[in-house]
Formats: sequence, structure tokens, C-alpha cells
Amino acid sequence: MSVNLIQSIKKILGYAELKKIDPNTQQPVDDGREEDKLNQAAIPAVLIVLYKYTRTDTGAQQVMTASLTNDWLDTMLGEETSNAAAKVAAYSNVSEVTAAERMELIAKQAVGLIRQSNPASIQDVKSIVAAGRNNILVYLPPALHMGDLLNDTTIDDNITKMEGPVSSLVKTLSNAFSGSEKGKDD
Repeated sequence: MSVNLIQSIKKILGYAELKKIDPNTQQPVDDGREEDKLNQAAIPAVLIVLYKYTRTDTGAQQVMTASLTNDWLDTMLGEETSNAAAKVAAYSNVSEVTAAERMELIAKQAVGLIRQSNPASIQDVKSIVAAGRNNILVYLPPALHMGDLLNDTTIDDNITKMEGPVSSLVKTLSNAFSGSEKGKDD
């Protein structure tokens, strides 16, 4: 049931590899490749929005059953849709319309991938998305300030971008405490 949403979306849509964010500099790691700024911003931004949306039973139920043709950005973000698109557009130096279109494509693809894994319950949807949270955060540019947009300070915390045994322990503890949201409905 495990789905690596970032890797699957990149592969299906034919996008270049994303760069991990260096936890010390808060910038994409300089690995010699040119950064695809639109996808670097849009993919993890949409997936972290999806993560937050599926923390509620209502959100997880929508992902499991609503039409794939829905406007998923509006469904997940409501009034904050234009703010999210503006953040991605500013980071990637494209128009807000271009950013919003790319984000919507990614959102629909992500919902489709979750459904392809045949979740049997709301909890399955929550688990699928939650399992990828740490992987999403290591690619999310802090310059987007998605934590501010989603009212979640842990999203922009540089500890979430660290890798290794100690940070893995911290992430495990964080996930255990964030699991207390199970069954909640905002």
C-alpha cells in the first residue's frame, strides 16, 4: 500500500528529479544539475497540502470518493488557493496561472495514485499520505512558507529536512504525536 507520491508523479508526468533541501542553508542542494524551479516548488507544495487535507476524515473521504475531475486545489485549500499558487509562482518565476495549472495537474495525479493503491478505508488514505510526509518535506523549499499558509510550524522547520539516525528518531517521535489526529474531523 506504500506509494512514493513524489517519485510516481515525476515518473508519470516526465518531470526531472527534484533537489533535496539542505537543512543548513535551506536551499536546494547544489548537485550540478539545473533546478526545475516550478516542479521543485509545485510537487512538494501540493503534496504537503494533500497531507494536511487528509488529516481530517472529511478530507480523506473526499480523496477516496470525490470525482477526479474536481478542482482539487480549491477543494483542499479553499480561500488559500490563490495564495499557494502565488507562492509557487514567485519561487519559480512563472505566472500564477501557470503555477496553478501545474499544481492542479499534480493534485489530480496524486489523488489518482492514492486511489490506484485501493485504499479500503479513510484510515488507509491517511496512512498512505502520512507515510510520505518526511519524504515530501526534504524537497519542500522553505522560501514557500507553506507552514505559514497551512498553520503548521513543523512544515518549515529545518529539522524535517535532516537525514540520519538522530533526525530519523526525531521524525518518528513527531509522527507518533501527529498520529493523535487520527479520527479527528475539523
